[in-house]
Amino acid sequence: MATANSLGMNQSITLERDQVITISKRTVRFWKNVYQTHNIAGFSEGQVGRGSIPFKIIIIVFIVGLIVTPFIDAAILLSLAAIVGIVWNFFNRKYYGLLLTLNSGDKKLFVTTDKEGLRQVIQTIYDFIEEQQDTTYQITVNNSKIKGNFIQGHADTVTYK
Repeated sequence: MATANSLGMNQSITLERDQVITISKRTVRFWKNVYQTHNIAGFSEGQVGRGSIPFKIIIIVFIVGLIVTPFIDAAILLSLAAIVGIVWNFFNRKYYGLLLTLNSGDKKLFVTTDKEGLRQVIQTIYDFIEEQQDTTYQITVNNSKIKGNFIQGHADTVTYK
């Protein structure tokens, strides 16, 4: 799971949508990016928050709202802002998907909601890398769905669970 900085933003993670990822024995390609497989640190399930409001800031806004109670309009506005911040953090959705981690520390999250498809793709990538076969595997992330297909090589020798 990716971690956030103090402001709740994930700086080293790039969100990718509607991509075709092609993995061969030597390269990983998507859009205009090509990476050598030895520069890939890992493929995994990933989850990234959208940017929540730190609880400390919500508390400070609420306390300032209580302090300025002689000015009723400002107190109501600040208290309402604190409540909206709490509701935002509670109902804030997270991005989920295939997380590609590079040796440089950069991360690419291919956003999907298809958890079962994602687990199958990760298992197939694991088998593909573990057996070091000379095949090409293509992953399509489209409309929040993910699926993978072998497009070249000896795909009949790779197990797909």
